[in-house]
Amino acid sequence: MRVRVIPILMALAAAPALVVGSPIIGGGTWASWPVVNNDNVPFWDRVSSDGAACNVGYFLAGSFGPCSNLKNGTPASGLEIGGENLEFYSNNNAITGFYLAPGEWTFTLEGRIAGSSTFQVGYYYPFGPTPVLIPLFNESDWKGDTVTVASSQPIALYLMDGPYFFRSYGSDLGVAAFHNTQMPLTFYFGFEDRPQGDWDMNDVVLSAHYVPEPSTYVMIGAGLAALGLMRRWRA
Repeated sequence: MRVRVIPILMALAAAPALVVGSPIIGGGTWASWPVVNNDNVPFWDRVSSDGAACNVGYFLAGSFGPCSNLKNGTPASGLEIGGENLEFYSNNNAITGFYLAPGEWTFTLEGRIAGSSTFQVGYYYPFGPTPVLIPLFNESDWKGDTVTVASSQPIALYLMDGPYFFRSYGSDLGVAAFHNTQMPLTFYFGFEDRPQGDWDMNDVVLSAHYVPEPSTYVMIGAGLAALGLMRRWRA
């Protein structure tokens, strides 16, 4: 009986890490919300060409605006989540690459603050032999539009606008990640759209709700079953 139980107990040990670990995977760590004041720290807290209080930090946390170039139904007040409910992903305040864990991701277009009238945001499989770009949103989509992606592989995000291209993983980095600490499976992503731009990361802002792969829940169930078997075995 012991031989049969041990592998299941190993699954139980792994399951909590899958559940509580971040599905944002890369070279950075999560940090508490800073004072947003355009001082270039962290990398996205910069003076925006759209207005004095218009970078992605203001848009997410509060005190946003007034800002020009609000497109696609972007709210003039921002999202007003509150900095006490947010954290950001970086490598010691510098931009770093990341990809998203397998599972179900529901993306929502939350805003677009940009001079350009065109854009495309989407995802790709960063570890595939030939990455294929799969669009999520473009200039015809509006605030509140949603797309759900169910993937058994990791995915990475990209923004493309004419000749300009940025992604969340690899080279050409131009995506910032944020986390709602009051809603553990809710994340936000801010994109830059110009290599010589202001790097305010507000050109497109998405929210994303994450549901882990079913295999995670299977492991949890197996672990709980193992506990029951162990109790019966010891009795």
